[in-house]
Amino acid sequence: YLADTAWELFHRPALHEAQQYLDDRSAKGFTVIQAVVLAEFAGLVEPNPNGDLPLSGNDPTKPNEAYFKHVDQIVDYAASRGLVIGMLPTWGDKWNKKWGMGPEIFTPENALIYGRFIGKRYADKPIIWILGGDRPIENDTHMAIIRAMAKGIKEGDGGKHLMTFHTWGGSSASHWLHNESWYDFNMWQTGHDRNRPSWELIGRDYDRSPAKPVLDGEPGYEDHAAGFNMDNGYLDDYDARKSLYWSLFAGSSGHT
Repeated sequence: YLADTAWELFHRPALHEAQQYLDDRSAKGFTVIQAVVLAEFAGLVEPNPNGDLPLSGNDPTKPNEAYFKHVDQIVDYAASRGLVIGMLPTWGDKWNKKWGMGPEIFTPENALIYGRFIGKRYADKPIIWILGGDRPIENDTHMAIIRAMAKGIKEGDGGKHLMTFHTWGGSSASHWLHNESWYDFNMWQTGHDRNRPSWELIGRDYDRSPAKPVLDGEPGYEDHAAGFNMDNGYLDDYDARKSLYWSLFAGSSGHT
């Protein structure tokens, strides 16, 4: 598992631009591309380059076929280049808004329906499911939404694919989900600080019982302000490689 985050891959680029990016990542030896169907940045209200929104009336039970055909084309092209899509059905602000744009559109009832739809649509594609989307689970409703979406996906794809959860910076989904039956491996977002001790964080999850694989789904990005503060300077290629090696030597099953 050697992934790149291309969160807006299904939303912002035209097909030929997405193909150019996927060609590049495949040539560099990446194996997974993490991308979001209902994207973070105005993903519900700003159309893709073809002019299509993902949902009718922001209703998760009413997906727009034209939008999803564009997603299909990107998923298929990635597969042709030997890449697996780490697919986030939605960014987290659609079920736990916090600082995001939102709106919160998911309930346990429509999350189940949407999960069935997207699980069935990509049942035979090279997919790893990544629920969440940069948000924590903070109450019973959040947990019910996530469990319903996971259940729907499993019903839709027949349980063919691995499933995990991407949470917010400095935390692991293991805190809430380690013992969930649908949750196949732990994922950290160690975040965008310099010299965060990722070996300790990865090791902490690797030592949980029962043992599950663990990896860092979002470490510090090269050219990102360290700690989100430009006074700290920008993370560079050395910082990026450090977090990779620290994670791998601590027992990680891969890296993003």
